[in-house]
Amino acid sequence: MAKKRNKPEFEPREPSWPWALALVALVALVFWKCFASDQLLMANDSPLSNFARAKRLLPENFIGHWDSNNWLGLPSMMQATPAFFLLCLLPAETFARWIYPIEIAMFAVLAFYWFRRMELINFAAFFGAMVMAFCGSYFSYILPGHISKFEMTTFAMLALLCVTRAAETARWSDFAWSGVALGLVIVAAVDQGALMALLLTVWFAFSVARRWARAEERLHRNWVLGFLLLVATSGVTALPMLRALAGAGLATDMPGASDAGDSGERAWNWATQWSYPPNEVVDLFAPGYHGWKTGDPRAPYWGALGRAAENYQFESPAGLIKKVNNPGIASQLLQFWNFRLNSDFHGSTTLVAILLALAVLLARNGQPAGADDWRAQWLARRRPELIFWFVVAAFALLTSFGRHFPPLFQLLHSVPPFNSMRNPNKLTVILTPALAALAAIAMDRLWRETEPGKEAS
Repeated sequence: MAKKRNKPEFEPREPSWPWALALVALVALVFWKCFASDQLLMANDSPLSNFARAKRLLPENFIGHWDSNNWLGLPSMMQATPAFFLLCLLPAETFARWIYPIEIAMFAVLAFYWFRRMELINFAAFFGAMVMAFCGSYFSYILPGHISKFEMTTFAMLALLCVTRAAETARWSDFAWSGVALGLVIVAAVDQGALMALLLTVWFAFSVARRWARAEERLHRNWVLGFLLLVATSGVTALPMLRALAGAGLATDMPGASDAGDSGERAWNWATQWSYPPNEVVDLFAPGYHGWKTGDPRAPYWGALGRAAENYQFESPAGLIKKVNNPGIASQLLQFWNFRLNSDFHGSTTLVAILLALAVLLARNGQPAGADDWRAQWLARRRPELIFWFVVAAFALLTSFGRHFPPLFQLLHSVPPFNSMRNPNKLTVILTPALAALAAIAMDRLWRETEPGKEAS
């Protein structure tokens, strides 16, 4: 009987740079008009005029500046992030055309090397990076113009890469770079940065827990002290943003509330207005099922995201107009019937890969892992990771339901700093890495199953 050869888990000699280069080439191909013409991407909150104005105030605005844009003037400050340092070097129009493809290419490459650090083969890491880079959770945020989300994602991928390496090597430099990257995540987007910090913490704890029992005492000490170094460096990096946040107060404070109970109810309604409707989960894998965006002439969004609490008593806009019977009030209510300018999607191929990951997780091997049974060895190694990422995905999705599934979001919302987070739908920021990791692990298994040369020699 032919003897099957054991398949190694990781091939460090296989060059990875061509795959990373292919990711950059794909991003350049998608955005080629941004580089080969003067075409600008439409971005509501980040138009060219904003960049031109910021350009005039740089670099002095990094340390504080008096903006005389109106008669009286006002104090102005700009976050000292790498994106705005790039604005110092480039013309405003060039920056407006290049910044989005540059950020997408950067976090695609970082995601690729994060999956490689997880010891996935090149094809699987490439597929996972594609899920990260071309998913709607990030890609479609160009239209709202939330440039900070792109920068946050880039440094989140760097932080995940560094902390995964730190769990393996326990080197002080890896912990320090993880902290700097996490601090920049918080500077770019403090609420989503807090969610990424939560993901980073549980991923590090999981990675260390798998190694703790067989590690030396020296590594135990380095992991604990290294994590404290990570926290310290992230705090120092994000200190200006944390000070500004402390001075601004909670985003869910509702001025004008008559009493504590009223304030609590109004704050809850304000915080959960952008709750992800459970029936719209289909859009994650069937893009555009509920429409693309509000006001789109071809496929207007007709779901419930962004709907104000008082509008849930009406079955439709027509029903609202009929029952209110007051054109002025009806017009005000209809302004928050729904609102969405981006679309969180991952596509059917990602769904197939995730279902494959679930099938692999539930697979039962009839014999224990032996020296020649690479499938059992692979499953023994990857099963904990599959369970971890399925739990993260389920937590992120259920919590993003907000008012539609109150227990989890109420629990998260009761813990600082998450009690200042208004938008449950923002939890897709940690749903996307979880789905990408599941898809990448599934593709790792599929590639190994189909790769030639497994027959015994």
